[in-house]
Amino acid sequence: MAWLNLVQKGVYKMTAKEVVDQLLKMENWEKLNKTQQLAVEQGLLETRDNFVVIAPTSSGKTGIALLAGLQTLDAGQKIVYLVPMKSLASEKEEDLKTISQNVAGFDSSPKDWEEATALVTTFESFYKSILVSPSYAKQFGLAIIDEFQVLYDVLRGFNLEKVLTLLKELGIRTICISATFEDKTEIGEWLNAKLIVIPDDARDVKIIHDVIPLDETKPANQNQELCKKIIEIGREPYLVFCTRKDYTLARAKIMCSLLDKNVSDEIDLRRHFSETVRRKNLTSLEQELLQCMIKGVAFHHSGLDSRLKKLVEEFFSEKKVSYLFATTGLAYGVNFPAKTVIVADTSFYDSSLVSKRRQIPVYMYVQMAGRAGRSGFGNEGYAYVVKRKGAELPVEKYQEGIIEKATSVVGNDDYFRKTILELIYSQKCKDEEILGFFKNTFFNFQSERKEVEFVKFDLFKTLKSHVEYLYERGFIVPVGASGYKLTGLGEVTVSFLFNTFANYPLAPFEELNKLLAKEQKVRQDEFIIYSISKLFEGTSLSKYPKERSEDITKFFENKGIPVSNQKGPEYSTYAIVHGWMENMDLTEIEEKFKVYASQCPEVGKSIFQLLTVYERLARKRSIDVPSEFQDFKDRIRFGVTAEELPLTRLRGIGRETTRKIKLYCENALRRTPWNLKGSIIEIFEQIYRERGEAKFVETLQFIKGVGKGKKLDKILSLVKERVKAP
Repeated sequence: MAWLNLVQKGVYKMTAKEVVDQLLKMENWEKLNKTQQLAVEQGLLETRDNFVVIAPTSSGKTGIALLAGLQTLDAGQKIVYLVPMKSLASEKEEDLKTISQNVAGFDSSPKDWEEATALVTTFESFYKSILVSPSYAKQFGLAIIDEFQVLYDVLRGFNLEKVLTLLKELGIRTICISATFEDKTEIGEWLNAKLIVIPDDARDVKIIHDVIPLDETKPANQNQELCKKIIEIGREPYLVFCTRKDYTLARAKIMCSLLDKNVSDEIDLRRHFSETVRRKNLTSLEQELLQCMIKGVAFHHSGLDSRLKKLVEEFFSEKKVSYLFATTGLAYGVNFPAKTVIVADTSFYDSSLVSKRRQIPVYMYVQMAGRAGRSGFGNEGYAYVVKRKGAELPVEKYQEGIIEKATSVVGNDDYFRKTILELIYSQKCKDEEILGFFKNTFFNFQSERKEVEFVKFDLFKTLKSHVEYLYERGFIVPVGASGYKLTGLGEVTVSFLFNTFANYPLAPFEELNKLLAKEQKVRQDEFIIYSISKLFEGTSLSKYPKERSEDITKFFENKGIPVSNQKGPEYSTYAIVHGWMENMDLTEIEEKFKVYASQCPEVGKSIFQLLTVYERLARKRSIDVPSEFQDFKDRIRFGVTAEELPLTRLRGIGRETTRKIKLYCENALRRTPWNLKGSIIEIFEQIYRERGEAKFVETLQFIKGVGKGKKLDKILSLVKERVKAP
């Protein structure tokens, strides 16, 4: 009867049976599995209710999304499929192509977004779109939230809660799918959703939980013993989660030492590496990875070039790597074909705690363990916890799988304040508009129901204190009946955070603004790079553990700056200025400055972005910005010298090519018989003017890395424009 009413209202066209039959045909399935059938029986296709589906990994949750999506598309409405990270988007795009021929992914253009019937994007990207343009959301009849358990995660949970709050406000039907969650009833009440909980036995591949005991092994021998036991167990492929970057490398190398057989040809693998990073010379860290992958072993962490991380993922998916040692961030990645998961560490470093160590929560273990057991590896998957002496949380807690209660993170001070700034940025400037948003949050839902003995929760009072904080710190100003307005600091900060989706706290932006207020000038030197690296976590190259450079220590101590041997903003700054910006080969940077040089492109990009923030803040304060400041920023972005910069600004000509051009100028064009003087571009202009275009082209073809083709054409066009310019 409920479905009949919806049909009469023109919401749905196909009956529930017709939807099921059509999807079965599209997917070539014989029938729905237990998870999908239960969802249909609970009214998935006969109501417009929200749903929260808690079901084990590989139990058919995506099929539920496809059923509801197919029905929504048939009714002439669009669907949006939301994921926590870009790496999951392409996988879901393929899933949605079963029911839609017009799917737009994360990297699609705005025009593609408008024309598509199905959109796959991240929580934060969709949140920004519908917050700034609520009318944009009206075209969507269904929002599917995948990996819903990331509500536990601090950053991803923050973005997910905000997008869910907006979906509630806008009345868009929402289906949340997750492998695990607690408290299920509470989350269902907040979302006004029907709850479907599927037991573990519905999983196609059963996970068997066990322990690898190392509590009687001396700490110095534990990694060796762990790798031996992994080989003895013999259930490849393995995904081994580690809580530190150096642990992944150390354990991967030990595993290699225990394996005799090579599984990949070194020459062929080196070609893969060179094509991936677009350079022949590998850093020592990349060389370590290459040698490991020859043996079918790999490691995966943030110190690697992002392109190499993707290559590792591809090799593991293609079964060319049998032992992958990765940091815990990979738990939220794409579905890897792992038969066995090892949780090698049960605690990790947390600078916010007095003890500096934090136990891995059970929900995170469940997420990692869920990577085990995939079709093609039999009917069972295996998840092991390494038991060590003195562990605070007994391994049995992980095996029981009773996860912690999810708690909203929007109430965290900095996140609460960021949300206020985002609302004002989107023109929700009045008290009642800001308060209205927070009333719909999971934070308010939980806070109102929390039993406290002394003080009853007061959302208005909480909001008032955060608004006052933002006003006192210079992010907003009151403007009477219109509510609030962002200051120059507030506008620059929110604009940057929205455009980059970076997770920097507000305090560093405030400090950067104070620095400008104090100095009343824009700097373009080591000091500003160091200040940014110090203020904004994640903008430093990771330092090699226990390695030390006397030159770097002496350089900074002479400036009155103590050098940390643990983190390394000093090492990073020195390496960026004296290595990266001088177009030094990454292998030389790594060896000379004791940092993970593979990170240089990403760190350079981050500093470039924050220097743009610095520049915008300066302009807001009416501080003059030197005309050459853009060159300074671009040198950090591209990693080149000042004279190489005009070339690297040409699309497709990177620092490797410009280095070869510079060497050719030094070794040939500046010597007999040419004897040319000036910068690279000035030398090229001389050749073009004095010897003509044909000779110029002939000369450049001798330069390795240029040759004949697009690079030569672009350099020729640049030189011709400069020669013709008055």
